[in-house]
Amino acid sequence: MTRRKASTPPAAARLRVPGVAFLLSQLGYHSSRLWQGRLAPLGLDPRHVMLLRHVAVEEGRSQQALGEALRIPPSRMVALVDALEERGLLRRRPNPDDRRVRALHLTPDGQRLLRKVMEISLEHERQLSKGLRPAEREQLITLLSRVATEQGLGEGVHPGAADPEEPDGPPDRA
Repeated sequence: MTRRKASTPPAAARLRVPGVAFLLSQLGYHSSRLWQGRLAPLGLDPRHVMLLRHVAVEEGRSQQALGEALRIPPSRMVALVDALEERGLLRRRPNPDDRRVRALHLTPDGQRLLRKVMEISLEHERQLSKGLRPAEREQLITLLSRVATEQGLGEGVHPGAADPEEPDGPPDRA
């Protein structure tokens, strides 16, 4: 008869020390909840902010091209654009080169709201990184960007943006 060797449980001290994955998850959850709370008074969710920011960067880009770049399925993209257009923050305009294509533009109200969001975003960033010196903050951004790239995540694109069931939506890197 063969005896089984009893498995040794991990040391208690090791069980208390979180790893990279846990810390990223913990901070991501915390950041997302704070971000949603900051956006709530504006009636926005993180997906709306991401879309407004990307339209502002490339006004006139087609809805389809922007949806592809953000990895948002067409049906979800239509719903997001409709919601922002209904609020008067975004406008679809015909593309002068192709009448079938609708180009996205911010309205003056959309531009004002985006400026407010960017102020809120700056404060959000300050709060989350208040324990770091400026050089440490930049180093952290560099390291996290490298990890995100290695994981195949698009720059400035949250993987939750495509999922209408995702409760947090994209936290939108502030």
